Amino acid sequence: MPENESSRIEILAEKLLNGTISVPEMEELEIWYAKKPAVAPTWKLNDRSKADLERRLFSQIQGRVAKPRRKWKMATAAAAVIALIGLAGTLYWQLNQNAVIPLKIASTKGGIKKIYLPDHTIVWLKGNSSLQFPAKFSNSTRNVSLQGEALFEVTKDPKHPFIIKAGQFETKVLGTSFNIQENSLNKSFKLIVLTGKVMVSSAKGHFAKKSTVIVTPEKEYESRDVTKPPVISATIADHKTQVISGTEYQMEFDNAKFAFVRKRIEQKFNVKIETGEEDYMNCNLSANVTDQSLENTLKVMCAVMSANYQIKDNIVTITGGGCN
Repeated sequence: MPENESSRIEILAEKLLNGTISVPEMEELEIWYAKKPAVAPTWKLNDRSKADLERRLFSQIQGRVAKPRRKWKMATAAAAVIALIGLAGTLYWQLNQNAVIPLKIASTKGGIKKIYLPDHTIVWLKGNSSLQFPAKFSNSTRNVSLQGEALFEVTKDPKHPFIIKAGQFETKVLGTSFNIQENSLNKSFKLIVLTGKVMVSSAKGHFAKKSTVIVTPEKEYESRDVTKPPVISATIADHKTQVISGTEYQMEFDNAKFAFVRKRIEQKFNVKIETGEEDYMNCNLSANVTDQSLENTLKVMCAVMSANYQIKDNIVTITGGGCN
């Protein structure tokens, strides 16, 4: 985990303690904790730090309870102190545990939810769907479970296969993008591969050679009955349009203004792009960074403008270069 992200988490923790943390910042802190310790910094509290945490929480209660005169107020204050000190202990325990905590995120009907997994994989969870994944992936594989439909942009990692359990099927990839749609009621399963290669099989097959099928880009794999062979066909253009609709997956630009490209990058990767004193408003960018990481996207964009970039605390600063 980059040092700058560690600093960011410390800032958020400080705001949590002094009561100035905003709702979005609290969500950011919760997301960080959900991903730890796989991508989160190792942030351990020693005995002195824990005592300081408890002291500061106690001070908050003292500040909020203005000189209580009645016994019941004193009792309330004491209870609050005990509760907050208990919270401090819980935070201390949570920040020092290495246990794998299963997480489950569900989407509402008709909505699409963007999820960042511990390995930086992006999942666009479609309506009425849910995704379950560990707070930390194992040392050998990256396993998740899907109910419903989702578009995956899997971070490339040949040493750690990414495996999705969906209904009666398992899908195995190393780093690619694809859409899975499963229906637990009728046992149907549909896979559309956008980039890379995907290995799919019945869950009971455990990727045995006889049950394994490799699906390539622009191909669809569909099964309506696990007892019958699946149907593999060319992807229909409308189908591809449907699966990426409502997401920030498509990142192909043709002579696009810098302001437009910047906004798209900010929306997809949850960052803010600053340009300092340089003015890139006259820059027109043509590039296809679909299914690319934030780092690769910035490298391509800055190469076009002969600029440099730096990432710190979810803020991207671009300097140098420019366009006439």
